[in-house]
Amino acid sequence: MESRNIKLFAGIGALLAVLTPLLGIGTLTGLAGLIMIFIAIGELSKQTHNKKIYDNFLISFILTIVGGVLSVGVAFFGIIGGIFRGIISNFGYIMPFEMPYRNFGRNFGRFFGNGIGWGIIIGIVIFALLVYAVIIVRAIYLKKSYVEIANETGIQHFKTSANLMFIGSILSIIGVGLIIYFIGYIFEVIAFFSLPESFEKPTSTESSPPLPQS
Repeated sequence: MESRNIKLFAGIGALLAVLTPLLGIGTLTGLAGLIMIFIAIGELSKQTHNKKIYDNFLISFILTIVGGVLSVGVAFFGIIGGIFRGIISNFGYIMPFEMPYRNFGRNFGRFFGNGIGWGIIIGIVIFALLVYAVIIVRAIYLKKSYVEIANETGIQHFKTSANLMFIGSILSIIGVGLIIYFIGYIFEVIAFFSLPESFEKPTSTESSPPLPQS
């Protein structure tokens, strides 16, 4: 892949990742964008002869997939909990005009009394904590990769993007973290589109000073 194509490939991939939640295109578009960035990062690592760029991003890429799988686990337990809650709220009802939550307290106690409810809640909490841990570790390795790119290219937007994504990951447990993370995505797009046309470092043409004559 030519150097100018790396900029285009990674920039479009990062743009897809940013636009996915805005346009509601779906996770497949975001995954396609992530793969495009992954391919471009691999080529960039080869052309800069810096293996740390690729190695750190590879770990981040794998953790992104793992985090997605764990998120499915959270959604699964949430759906199961919603189904059981719906069943509970309608225990013992035959007439559709009865008050739907008249006996909810009693049935809710049955739900947790037999251990099903606690099992679902514990499952959600465990998967949520695992997702949170994976997100933070993923951000650490992404930051390492982007710092190396910034050092090789001189584009400091990579460091800014990495720092924002790292802070956003830590604060993702609250709403403000998602906003910070999204701003990091924007800097990521700017950084990739700012990549130079060539990654070759200029060689020094200065000649060594002549030796003094005896």
